[in-house]
Amino acid sequence: MAVRRGMKAALLACTVLGLSACGGGDTSIDPAMLDSEVQRLADSGDMYGEVFLALKTRRPALYNDFRRIAQREFNSGRSARDASRVAGLRMRDKFLNEILELSKVASDEAVDEMIDVMIETYQHLGEKNPNDCSRNIEGLPPEKVEDLPRELRQRETELVIKLLSSPQTAANRRAASRKEVTNWMVNLSQLEPSVGRMLELINKEGRSKAENKDLCDGMIVTYKRLSYKKSQERGILFRGIALMALQERLRIRNTTEVEETS
Repeated sequence: MAVRRGMKAALLACTVLGLSACGGGDTSIDPAMLDSEVQRLADSGDMYGEVFLALKTRRPALYNDFRRIAQREFNSGRSARDASRVAGLRMRDKFLNEILELSKVASDEAVDEMIDVMIETYQHLGEKNPNDCSRNIEGLPPEKVEDLPRELRQRETELVIKLLSSPQTAANRRAASRKEVTNWMVNLSQLEPSVGRMLELINKEGRSKAENKDLCDGMIVTYKRLSYKKSQERGILFRGIALMALQERLRIRNTTEVEETS
């Protein structure tokens, strides 16, 4: 049970458009001005502009919500870039769900890149601030996104663009079953005590800084171990983890809705 619950957050930690800035007044601005600024950003190679346009092309429903928030922030005096960042922060839960959907059918090559980015992110945050590493594992942005190196933030954003732009197909991309993922995690926790400790802590509330460090270290070991596998096997397991994470998020959402209506 601990293994199954533990996988609910043990997936993608991309810092999707997480940086927020201070805004100004609430003046009315022609929406076309935001579109023009976003296009200018994209034309100059800015990642935030490219994500904005990738959403417009590939995910119109997400784009409409994203643009609505970005427009409001742009009207308040933020730059188009900062408005996009704030919109990404406000829509983080929806983005995480979308990324999980994409991850469950991701190519082996994309999986390899995701694992590399995740390990690098956890290592950096774990060294600087274990509490931020814990937040990242749980799908939340660090308290200060600036603490992530610019190169790493750029890699994460590029990865999001690649996932959004990739064909949505499950052809020849099998995802491991729940049993396969669980067996792998159980065996890994027996080989690596830090992974067993991670699974004990991942659902604990009010963790100490030392416990967050143990959580972060266990997650690093988990994905390093996964990275050692052959590409095809690694992809199958990773896609299975993504599928389990989606199922767990749905279960939690349904449970919350039932509790709120009862």
